[in-house]
Amino acid sequence: MFQHVFAEMNSMLDDIVKHYPSAQGSRRQELLQHWSLLRRMSDGIMDEWLAFEEKMVRLRAAGFSAESGMSDAELPEKELPAFTRGQGYYRLLMYPEAIRQFEQVLQHFPNSWQSQMYMGMAYFQLEDTAEAVRHFQKVLHLTDQPGLKAVIYNALGCLMAKQADVEEAQKCFALAHQFDPALPEPLHNMEACLSGAGMLRYDSSMMTWL
Repeated sequence: MFQHVFAEMNSMLDDIVKHYPSAQGSRRQELLQHWSLLRRMSDGIMDEWLAFEEKMVRLRAAGFSAESGMSDAELPEKELPAFTRGQGYYRLLMYPEAIRQFEQVLQHFPNSWQSQMYMGMAYFQLEDTAEAVRHFQKVLHLTDQPGLKAVIYNALGCLMAKQADVEEAQKCFALAHQFDPALPEPLHNMEACLSGAGMLRYDSSMMTWL
């Protein structure tokens, strides 16, 4: 939903970064105006998103069930403002900011598998493989849910494949399929990994748990 907006914003920001140091006169003023517009857009988006997430928190507090099938009584960390902010930043593709918020959550709830999962996905998006693997491994230790283990092993397989470790990637995809045979991504990824063609898939299954 937000991808096209952020694509335009990033393109405008790249233009500023590239041309501002050497810009003069009216061109420099134009770039400054673009920067001011981006700041206002960013602040406005965050304010609206956080207001939306606060309403979602109130809904969950009233007993509305989470998509994963776990009630919020089992996930008390969701009541922390840092958790709400972290979700907002993550969904706005602001991954470093999301990480800082979930680090705060984990100070209070070190066994929060969902916070660890957000951290893993944020580092995944930032292409920090070591940190992504570390947080995904923590999720595996914190949960007994087969479906969740399946999507985590699938994500780990994608990370290994991106590191060209085909053997380890295949092991992870096989474990993902073992934990949830109905999950389509691991079989697709096993084939893509072996053939060296096709895109790896992980987003759709992961988002059902976030």
